[in-house]
Amino acid sequence: AYPAAAGSPEAATEESEDEVVDPSAAATPPLRWTDTRVRPWLLAGLFGGQAQAMVLGVIGFLILDRLHLRLRPDEGAAMTGIVLMAGAFATLLSQWGLIPLLKMSPRTAVLCGASLGGLGTVMTGLSYDFHGIIIGFALASLGFGLFRPGFTAGASLSVPRRDQGSVAGMTASINGSAYIVSPAVGVLLYNWHPMAAYGLMAGFCGWLVLWGWSALRQDQPAA
Repeated sequence: AYPAAAGSPEAATEESEDEVVDPSAAATPPLRWTDTRVRPWLLAGLFGGQAQAMVLGVIGFLILDRLHLRLRPDEGAAMTGIVLMAGAFATLLSQWGLIPLLKMSPRTAVLCGASLGGLGTVMTGLSYDFHGIIIGFALASLGFGLFRPGFTAGASLSVPRRDQGSVAGMTASINGSAYIVSPAVGVLLYNWHPMAAYGLMAGFCGWLVLWGWSALRQDQPAA
C-alpha cells in the first residue's frame, strides 16, 4: 500500500480496493493531439492565447509611447500598474460574474470572449490617452477572461471521463505555449510599427470568431 501522509497503510489499502476500474479503459488508445474531438478547442486555445500574450507583452511599451513617459519611467511604471490592475478586475468580473450569471456554454464563452478581446485590442491600439487605454485593455481582458475558461471547459467536455487526464495536460501545454514566443514577436512587431502588432492580435481574435462559429461544437461523446 502507498504510505499516505495523513493516513495509515491499511486505510490506503482499503481505499484502493474500493476503486472501480473500467475494463475498457486499458484497451482504449491514448488521446492524441490530432483527435477530432479536442483539436478545434486546442486550436482555439492556441490562437486566442497568442493574442492575449501579445497584448500583455506590449501594453507597457504602448503606455510609455502614447503618454510620452519614456523619460519618466517611474510614472510610466505607475500608469502601467493601474492599467494592469483594471485588466485584472475585468478578468475576475468575467470569470466570477458573467459566466455564472449568464450560464454561458463553452462555445458561447469562446466566441463572445474572442469578439470582446478583438474589440478591446483594437481600441487599445487606437487610444492616445490614458483613459482610452484603460478602457480598451479592460475590455480586452474581459474578453480573454471569458475565452480561456470556455476553451478549457470545451476541451474537457469533448472527451469522456477516462481521457480527462490527457486533455488536462493538453490544455495546460497550450496555455503555457502562448508565453514562449508570442510576447517577443509582439514586441518585435511593435518596434517595427505599433499598429502591425495590434493588427495581428485583432486578426487572431477575428479569425477565431469566424472559424470557431462552425468548428466549435458541443457534441458530447459517449462515455
